Amino acid sequence: MKRIAMLLIFCLLTACAGQTPASAPPTAAPALPPPAVYTLPPRRNRTPVPQPTQAPTITLEPTNTPAQAPLDLFKPYTIPVLRSRGYSGGTLEDLGAMGMGDTFTRYYFRYTSDGLKIYGFMNIPQGDGPFPVIIAAHGYTDQATYDTLDYTTDLADMMTRDGYIVLHPNLRNYRPSGDGDNLFRVGMTVDVLNLVALVKLQAGQEGLLEKADPARIGLWGHSMGGGIVLKAATISPDIKAVLLYASTSGDEQKNSQFFYDSTGSVDNLQELTASPGNFREISPSSYYADITAAVALYHGTADSAVPLEWAQETCDQLKAAGVTVECHFYEGADHTFRSRYMGQFGPSVSAFYDTYLRNSKP
Repeated sequence: MKRIAMLLIFCLLTACAGQTPASAPPTAAPALPPPAVYTLPPRRNRTPVPQPTQAPTITLEPTNTPAQAPLDLFKPYTIPVLRSRGYSGGTLEDLGAMGMGDTFTRYYFRYTSDGLKIYGFMNIPQGDGPFPVIIAAHGYTDQATYDTLDYTTDLADMMTRDGYIVLHPNLRNYRPSGDGDNLFRVGMTVDVLNLVALVKLQAGQEGLLEKADPARIGLWGHSMGGGIVLKAATISPDIKAVLLYASTSGDEQKNSQFFYDSTGSVDNLQELTASPGNFREISPSSYYADITAAVALYHGTADSAVPLEWAQETCDQLKAAGVTVECHFYEGADHTFRSRYMGQFGPSVSAFYDTYLRNSKP
């Protein structure tokens, strides 16, 4: 049986506090959790075959690809349809403080995304504000062991110390958030876009978002989360800056095969029934020219989870589309940069957000 794993991230430094039940506020948790180290299992070997629409893929295995589905079946997952629908601001519920860091307080929150209860944590800097807002999207990891304070917590804390409000949702299908449709990672993208709408609606009002600046919203995503925020940037003009950290591809055909090879999921197998035309309209790579946000891309040359070639392709395509983009490739760095380069990564991230988010014009 194929095991989940491989992809993402599993890295860094967060010891997961035991999961707080959805029905009750969390107990106090340490603001600076000690490191936890995750390892990635070996990747499966793949046979390269040409993509029907653009640059060659490294993944498709015809024996695993079922017959194509009817053309309209996947229409709800296309970028044009996602642009045409509405996103609900709803309410960001304060479920209590989780602890205090040296310069910020962490809170537990909940909001509703297309009928699903989505939980997460939020860091708010000390001071009067208003502060720019960064929404962080975690990567793909074992759903059975994922916890609210997971491996990306330390990076959220780093950005908060730089003067940013950081919201880190547990995307759908990651406990204790609700389970829902997520073909092509679209459901998780909707979770992010609903949170963007919520920030714009509630910023400046009494509550967790009282100090938030609705005109300065940025995104950050690692691995699968990178693919999610890249898709969101092609849909929403409200996003000022996007950071891709060891991101998956902007070509959803590559991602679908990649996740199926990793997990054996029936959902990923269903995705592979999409036609080339479906994949063109579902993939953010077809709509890079519409991105108004500045983009920073970071990838390690020794990444054993997400191919370096995907990052190079994304970088080249964003530049060709006229997007403001800076690309950083760290020689010998792995999927999380924890083995090397974190001393360079942190300051570079800060400089990017300071330039394109903190100092951005409304």
